Amino acid sequence: MTNTNTGSYQFEALNDAQFQTQRLQQQAQAVRSLETSILRGAGIQPTHDVLEIGSGPGFVSDLLAELAPQGSLHAVEPSPTLIAQLEGNVRQKPARGLFSHQAYGDALPLADQSIDFSYTRFVLQHVPKPQAVVQEVFRVTRPGGRFCAVDSDDGLVLFHPGEPRVDHVLHSAQSIQASQGGDRFIGRKMQEMMLQAGFTKVKTRVMMLTSSELPFPVLFNILLGYKASLLGDAVDLAKLFEDLSADVAAGRRLVAAGVFIVSGERA
Repeated sequence: MTNTNTGSYQFEALNDAQFQTQRLQQQAQAVRSLETSILRGAGIQPTHDVLEIGSGPGFVSDLLAELAPQGSLHAVEPSPTLIAQLEGNVRQKPARGLFSHQAYGDALPLADQSIDFSYTRFVLQHVPKPQAVVQEVFRVTRPGGRFCAVDSDDGLVLFHPGEPRVDHVLHSAQSIQASQGGDRFIGRKMQEMMLQAGFTKVKTRVMMLTSSELPFPVLFNILLGYKASLLGDAVDLAKLFEDLSADVAAGRRLVAAGVFIVSGERA
């Protein structure tokens, strides 16, 4: 499929691809129990035909397959490098099959009303036309089917006391990502997008992650790992991490970030 505007996450163009893959794996492992709770709360069932948009190398796909063992899993990912890794990272294939699709979320290679449960996390912030993705999810969702989207919003990032280097990374990344078609403030907009697409029973909640709850290296990579890759050598990420780690360990600094969790149903 041809897409001339691929958005703000183009894996093959990253200059630190290996680090980014490790970051994705670390992130998935660190929040696996939280993510399990989110997915079950959003309505995933063992027999569901599941769609994952932006599967990456399959670290979250593994969890989805575990939660729908008697169903199927359709993993959609535009990066040929990442989709090639999917099969090896899903340890237990669902009974009705694991299907990988190299495609974009705004043109899903799936039939109308063929999916029971769809999931996307930290993807819509990178998409030039997120409403088109949500509309496509609605198209492929069966009546009674569910959609859950998890994404960040820089309005929920908190460093106290403040840190000018962090502010620089955040503001610079926001501008770069916006110029590439992304949106660092997508979280607050997802409820409206689901309603516009036709989903009902749409619910939004915010989950906060703090440096008291998550190991700081994990939280740091969630907050700044991708953003720093956008800036390249413009920021000394190792030094920033070292300084912040010392402050957090000594209790001198609180770091927190929130994610929006939005779910809806097709009537």
